[in-house]
Amino acid sequence: MRGPECFGLGADDPFPAGVRVEIAADVRRLSATVLFGGAPARMLRLSRQGAALVAGFTTTPVGEGAPARLARRLTDAGIALPRPDGLRAPADVTVVVPVRDRPVELAACLASLGCRHPVTVVDDGSADPAAVAAACRRYGASLVRRELPGGPGAARNAGLRAVSSELVAFVDSDCVAAPDAIESLAAHFVDPLVVGVAPRIVAKTPSPRVSLLDLGARPGPVHPRGAVPYVPAAAVVFRRAALGDGYDERLRYGEDVDLVWRLVEAGWRIRYEPGVEVGHHDPRGILRRCRRRFFYGTSVGNLERAHPHAVDHLVVGAAPALAVGGVLMGMPAVAVSAWAVAAARTYGRLRPLGVRPRFALWLSAAQILYAWTALARWCTMFGLPLLAVVSVVHRAVVASRGRRCVPRAHRARWAAAALVASALAADRVAPSGSERRVVVGGIVIDGIVGEVAYGLGVITGCARAGVIGPLVPRIGRRGP
Repeated sequence: MRGPECFGLGADDPFPAGVRVEIAADVRRLSATVLFGGAPARMLRLSRQGAALVAGFTTTPVGEGAPARLARRLTDAGIALPRPDGLRAPADVTVVVPVRDRPVELAACLASLGCRHPVTVVDDGSADPAAVAAACRRYGASLVRRELPGGPGAARNAGLRAVSSELVAFVDSDCVAAPDAIESLAAHFVDPLVVGVAPRIVAKTPSPRVSLLDLGARPGPVHPRGAVPYVPAAAVVFRRAALGDGYDERLRYGEDVDLVWRLVEAGWRIRYEPGVEVGHHDPRGILRRCRRRFFYGTSVGNLERAHPHAVDHLVVGAAPALAVGGVLMGMPAVAVSAWAVAAARTYGRLRPLGVRPRFALWLSAAQILYAWTALARWCTMFGLPLLAVVSVVHRAVVASRGRRCVPRAHRARWAAAALVASALAADRVAPSGSERRVVVGGIVIDGIVGEVAYGLGVITGCARAGVIGPLVPRIGRRGP
């Protein structure tokens, strides 16, 4: 992977002058010089000059020198968001569409892309190549034919080798994009350190209502352990020269995550822009969606081998974990004591910044809530299958001994499982524009069963790769 230094750039070069930035909506101003927010969340203390520069970002574009350096740090932290709207975007873009045996979906995809940019279709060994070729002729797209199917990574790499434009946009054949989507994403490339920009993937049809590839409505930087840890390859624009050999063709799933993380490790910036939406044909029915999520989960083992400790499904602090454990075990004194310790420790760290005790109480409570939801998701993915096996074995043992009573410990375990599953169900929130609504019914069931399917896929992938890191909770002295 070629890093920014190969192009005469520094990994920490200032933000480009003349581009507007704005403070993210969820950033809290604790004082004139202290900001809290970002992804992951952090406390940032500004000098008086820095605070004045931040105030000026709301009305004027970023200037050279100190404003550009500050804007770089704020955008990297996710505290500020770049707004290159209206700026001239690079026009040298080629769209690459990999396809295999989906001529109808391909025709809809090519129709949505229009003729603003050249399009190269890579036929990855379709059984009916004539139908794919006919769709390409109808919409004026170039065609690259692979006789043997090699998977999406190999197809995208074939398209990458066939183009020579400054930017390359990968759009899957089951996606439908707005005609101006490519231009809106390409505007971010006015920043020379930006190597990739991805839109929000939404469900093309009302059923299902939420796409499996939907990463939410919050824009921000893309990096492991961030609010947006990766972006899917269903629709993404890259700086072609920086991709090197492109996707790892050995990976059937997770090749897009691997490429994104390799680019980030090389020093590039990747951004998620949910203001641009691309429709995607998701599988219909809970069973089909669970099957897809299972295969997504199988990629985690290979990703852990290539990027150690980048895939952690549960990372919490010791005090919040103890508070959650106290609630689950019916020991309120332990839970309250753990909260008090967490609040005192947080206030001790934030007191030099002039932060009020009330905020320390709120922040420690938010950490406990995060630990609760993270534990709920972890237990749903990995704990419920184990509890099911234990329940079957326990019933067999009870039946063999002729006993009908169920031990209290067994009831407690099932109560804890029901509690964390209900917490997960309450946390299933789907974004709708700028609003958020709690979704119920089929989407909740789909979410819970889908989490179990994903967890089984993770267990399978880790067993194949011989790793256990993604399955093990990480409880540290300091939580996220």
